[in-house]
Amino acid sequence: MSVMTIAVTAVQDLNGFVDASNSYGKQRVLDMGCKHTSIAKIVMGGEAAGLCGVSFEWESVDAAIAGSNAINSDGQMLQMMGDCGVSVVRRSVLEILAERGETRPTSGFGTAVYMSGNISAEGIDNGWRHMQEGANGLMISRAIANGMAPWTGLIMTFADSVDDLLGAAANAWADTAMQARNSMNDVKPLGRLINEIVA
Repeated sequence: MSVMTIAVTAVQDLNGFVDASNSYGKQRVLDMGCKHTSIAKIVMGGEAAGLCGVSFEWESVDAAIAGSNAINSDGQMLQMMGDCGVSVVRRSVLEILAERGETRPTSGFGTAVYMSGNISAEGIDNGWRHMQEGANGLMISRAIANGMAPWTGLIMTFADSVDDLLGAAANAWADTAMQARNSMNDVKPLGRLINEIVA
């Protein structure tokens, strides 16, 4: 099982944070057992706009906990986070259920649609049939620990153009087979974030 930890953070010096990540931070985290990490700036998303999502992919929840502990006890990482004014607003861990296309880009844009209901990977191929017209990648994840929140999973998409992505998403949401499956599982969208991948 692959899991993803997402830390929603406030960052005072984003350029410095990105530079530090590219120069040593990303490799330091990979050396701690992380499979992939990225930084995305939330550009649209209500009260979340201006925050950053820092994601870490791990082999298991145990690995995610150990990795978080390692990051938060590393002197250089703590110094960097202090220098850049990084503070964690929320941290969640999710199980990656399924993915299609390129889901680990180093640039471009992404969306995260918060979902409620019984999240599963059923229908991802039908969804991807629509989404690939405007997106480069699609990932479905289910919340393992996300605090006292109404959402139970995320649908994440990655693209070069947000307009193209949104057009493809509208077609996917309008698909009658997808609507029937969502209704059967009581799956509903709760909100969307648009982010720019910066590292």
